[in-house]
Amino acid sequence: MSGHEDDERYSRRQAKRLRRFSFYTAEEEAEERLHGVCTKLGLYHDPWKIKKVLEQSDVNNLCRLMISRRMVQQHIVKVWERAGRFEDVQRLEERGGVGVKVWDCNRGKEFELVLKKHVSTDCYVFCGTWRSQFVSERELQKGDEIGLFWCNYSHCFFFSVLARAPAQPSV
Repeated sequence: MSGHEDDERYSRRQAKRLRRFSFYTAEEEAEERLHGVCTKLGLYHDPWKIKKVLEQSDVNNLCRLMISRRMVQQHIVKVWERAGRFEDVQRLEERGGVGVKVWDCNRGKEFELVLKKHVSTDCYVFCGTWRSQFVSERELQKGDEIGLFWCNYSHCFFFSVLARAPAQPSV
């Protein structure tokens, strides 16, 4: 058998396999999004929807991590609304905010923080034990990059330090 015939047979086998793949309807895709899952194969998917290079105000005595309104609306509010978490969306806008669980992927520990609208800015903040359980214990500093995402399945945020700030030369 020639190489050309082998190539043709291989191509026919591949075409047959591809025909067996199913295609998703819009309703099936919406249902998967509602449940926070996806059964489609894909190339690399970066889970860290909210990435932030920490500012001095995130690691100083203000005791909060500030997240832009756009990031919260896009990656938290929309996800919560699709999952039917309307009460949490409402509490997010109220003075007390909403208590949330945060899983620290690097340490394998769960913590509780409060996510709420910042009074004097158009941003949102994670506060509560942010300074003691994250900044102090993790030795976070200005310039470190962190990542967060909400997991509908676990009903919590996942947190990770993605990159440490470059070491400052000692004087």
